[in-house]
Amino acid sequence: MAAKRHTGYCAKVIDPGFILDVSELATSARVVVNGGENTGFIQSDGTFAVDNVKLGDSMLEINSAEYSFPKVHLRILLKEDGRASIAARYVQVGTEWSEDSPVLAYPLRITASDKFDFFTPRQGFSLIAMFSNPYMMMVGASLAAVFILPRLQAQIDPEALKEMQGEKN
Repeated sequence: MAAKRHTGYCAKVIDPGFILDVSELATSARVVVNGGENTGFIQSDGTFAVDNVKLGDSMLEINSAEYSFPKVHLRILLKEDGRASIAARYVQVGTEWSEDSPVLAYPLRITASDKFDFFTPRQGFSLIAMFSNPYMMMVGASLAAVFILPRLQAQIDPEALKEMQGEKN
């Protein structure tokens, strides 16, 4: 016996201000229900539809490499007159689905919550960072030994120097 399915679920992606062009999402983002059980694609105007979503509880996600979208819990129930009743709520990652959060209006309007930033700007030149590098500290200690030790040796008493050289032999 196959599970009953709802014919489709429609929604729209809304620009929060940092998406340069919503039509770019059509090529770079995908709408996924229940981890890939059903998929849909975003149209150039930002709308999307996912067909054949099963009745009951489902998780809707928008997978994009550039933007982070909130996850949406869908509860699709069949009314007595044969139409589907859809209740959608935002879900916090790592928490249980709860009925406490407010129901979102249908058709859903989903906004990106953040833009991913994969690159960090290169640090500028800093003398402190350069001299705190372990290699530079070793170079500094070696240079100190080369230039300071001969001067210290010159200040040693000649008799003490002969005595130290005599101990070596």
